[in-house]
Amino acid sequence: MSTPTSELQELTNKSIIELFSVELKADVHYTKSAKTDIAYSQSGTTITVTLNSHGFSTGLILSLDFTTGNGIDGIYTIQTVSTNSFTVTATSSQSTSGNVSFNVNSTLTNPTVYLFHAGNNMKDSLDIVWQSNTYTRMPCTADGFKYSGKGTLPRPTLTFANLLSSITSVILLVNQTTPFIDLQNAKVTRRRTLSRFLDGVNFPSNVNPYGTPDPAAELPKEIYFIDRKVTENRNIVQFEMVSSFDLHGVGAPKKLVTRDDFAGVGTFVNF
Repeated sequence: MSTPTSELQELTNKSIIELFSVELKADVHYTKSAKTDIAYSQSGTTITVTLNSHGFSTGLILSLDFTTGNGIDGIYTIQTVSTNSFTVTATSSQSTSGNVSFNVNSTLTNPTVYLFHAGNNMKDSLDIVWQSNTYTRMPCTADGFKYSGKGTLPRPTLTFANLLSSITSVILLVNQTTPFIDLQNAKVTRRRTLSRFLDGVNFPSNVNPYGTPDPAAELPKEIYFIDRKVTENRNIVQFEMVSSFDLHGVGAPKKLVTRDDFAGVGTFVNF
């Protein structure tokens, strides 16, 4: 598989940028340190989380669950730190406060979220920045997202270059927590936006030549889960993904309805 292409150099203002996140599952892929009901406040786009002696550093990626207030759940990268607080950047401006919960790896140097993109930026041919999160350039291909309309859900595949054993290293790391798990059940989110909405930092002089950056402008997110590892060798690692409705042993609806719930269950009525 080739190295990341200089994708942005060939774009137009209507080109779609495809970004991915992989969120590991707590106590399956890593031993968690849970932070629950932590106070936060948001002023403008800056969210300040108060946590005494947290020990975090800038660049740590967190999946935040805002349990009270109007904070928006999602993936955030720590922008600044002090001894008892840290800040992240929201996609929209507001004034709110409340509590937030999240998990970190008990070994802080090990990530719980991975962000990647198959291309690179126009400024220095390095990583893509979107919504203040850095998506690592990664030689990979992703396909199979198309819905057929024939009653079957898509089972997309993700294929990574593994020449430097970068993906194998991640697999070995999570297998230390659960042997042979191989990233199964990790949550994969596919995000898409147009080139004209990308952060200016991706371009020379920090100016997007295709349009005006807008961190809130994106297509609906698609969420999948890694179902199995298809291939692993010195060249590539490939995973097959499924939607939440297609997970093994999971049915829809999860609650079975009986006549105690609805008297008409099992009764055929001709109209």
